Amino acid sequence: METLKHTRSDETLSISEIADRAKTTNEQVALILGPLLQLEDPTGARLTNSARFTLAFEAVRHGGLKQVARALTWQEFEAFTEECLQTVGFDTQKGLIVKDDFRRWQIDVIAKKSPMILAIDCKHWESPGYESKLSNAAEHQKLAVQALIQQMGERGEVGREGLLVLPMILTLFEPRARMVGGVVVVSIEQFGDFLERVSPFSSELPFVPAQSIVKSSMS
Repeated sequence: METLKHTRSDETLSISEIADRAKTTNEQVALILGPLLQLEDPTGARLTNSARFTLAFEAVRHGGLKQVARALTWQEFEAFTEECLQTVGFDTQKGLIVKDDFRRWQIDVIAKKSPMILAIDCKHWESPGYESKLSNAAEHQKLAVQALIQQMGERGEVGREGLLVLPMILTLFEPRARMVGGVVVVSIEQFGDFLERVSPFSSELPFVPAQSIVKSSMS
């Protein structure tokens, strides 16, 4: 936790400073951080987004969820999300603004790999909170996805190739339910495994057929 709190992405790691703040020895810090970061000697190492999230996962396992949420910025959360997506071949865009007839919506990360589009809301929450909190977020994401599809339809980007859009919420914590109101909920720790398995042929996932939304909005 001290490493997360007192470093930022691409900053050089100071073992002595971390040891001082954690009230332990340099040797103990190196003994703990070395295996986690897969470094024989972590002294002077630069912490990438991936390295910081490796430390965050470990801290969460030991009950440090609230401290982790405070130590990581929402920008880091979204950057790590994008990094995971790009690693498995998705084209990404952050902070996309879409509009419908009533309001503007922002989708934190859009990821495209034909015929799939993942529309992801990154929730940098300290705790799961009330169930209604997640339900409200899920409803928001479904409406944002509908606005996205309608906007793509107006631009002629939907076509006939069977484009499928998956509304998602990505969280720091492990969710109690994998699906809330027709929206997939995944923890950041399980995100990599999810991306390796996600497929447009996964019948259990609530993909939204883009063409059907465009047709209904035109009728």
